[in-house]
Amino acid sequence: MDLERKVAGFIAAEGLLPDRDRPVVVGLSGGADSVALLSVLRALGFACVAVHCHFGLRGDEADRDMAHAESVARSLGARFRSVRFDTRSYMREHGVSAEMACRDLRYGHFREVVAESGAQAVAVAHHRDDNIETLMLNLLRGSGIHGLRGMLPAHDGVVRPMLECTRDEILEYLRSKGLDYVTDSTNAENDFSRNRLRNVVLPVLYREFPGAGDAIGRTLSHLRGNETLYNSLLPTAIDLPAIKRSAAPATLIHELLSPMGFNSSQTEAMLSASSGATFVSATHRADISRGELEVSLLSENDDRPPRLTCRHIAPGNFSPREGVLYLDAAALDGCPRWELRHAAPGDRIRPFGMKGSRLMSDVFASARLSAPQKRRQWVLVRDGVILWAVGLRASAHFPVTSATTEILEIEAL
Repeated sequence: MDLERKVAGFIAAEGLLPDRDRPVVVGLSGGADSVALLSVLRALGFACVAVHCHFGLRGDEADRDMAHAESVARSLGARFRSVRFDTRSYMREHGVSAEMACRDLRYGHFREVVAESGAQAVAVAHHRDDNIETLMLNLLRGSGIHGLRGMLPAHDGVVRPMLECTRDEILEYLRSKGLDYVTDSTNAENDFSRNRLRNVVLPVLYREFPGAGDAIGRTLSHLRGNETLYNSLLPTAIDLPAIKRSAAPATLIHELLSPMGFNSSQTEAMLSASSGATFVSATHRADISRGELEVSLLSENDDRPPRLTCRHIAPGNFSPREGVLYLDAAALDGCPRWELRHAAPGDRIRPFGMKGSRLMSDVFASARLSAPQKRRQWVLVRDGVILWAVGLRASAHFPVTSATTEILEIEAL
């Protein structure tokens, strides 16, 4: 079959499904595209787990789709899984549209099945016509190269083996195999931007410009290659002063940070932001510190304290190590209250080897800590007195001297 050969070549060229010993999770709606995808993958010898999502939004039609999907999966020798979602409740709780709710629920469940089944990837049935729609939508919204290259063959554990196949090729394949499929009646409604493009705009474009679909498909392929080259030439470190000196600062900073979820309004604001400004995306945090841009994963800004290990050392075995706190064991006398917390504004420490006390903020500045590092810095406190900026600076309290009979060693892991 031509479609099977085309998909097999694309899988091989893009390295989409390299492990023949592991199954593939296939999103199976019961529509033409997903039925064709499952059939092709089974014909190519892949073990498949077909997963159908029932969103509870289309009444009897949704029940029909689920029954048909199960029938197709059984007939093609694939394992079948189905799940029902309370989509309306999800929409209310998260304040998202039906389209976004379905997408979140669908891909979240796909990944659960991948974890349970040990599958190598999730395969979805996006094809060239879908990708052209994505390109057009992003073009109309105003997009950089990341949006204009459309969907990728593989991204974040999801593969699209039919991305270079056309809808006509898929329908011809189904006819030749005698495979039935269901049609979602909402696809004919023009309430959504994608449906208006599919049903109204693109048919006119293709009629007025014969061969436009093939030409746009080639453009998508070129743009995907251009993006790969572009990314390889972008600086890996975000040097804000250098970006401001570049020929196109707004474009450069947006292209660097948009993959991390920052929008154009945020990236433009970063160029004029003062020290201490913070910007947050869904996954990352960006801080302006001393004219530099510090970007970190939100998971790196959590409040999990380090684990402290303590042991007693005899003075004769004392061999100090950097980044470890050593106290006279008298610090334990009197049942003191110990606390491990983040540094707070106004905190002071009496640094070992210095006279008087210093603000913790000055200690951090001397150590050239970035804004994220300052937020994550822990201090060890005894009865309200800071004994240690963990791993950074010890206080002069309870020093180890010639009169010390027992040493307390504290290390942060």
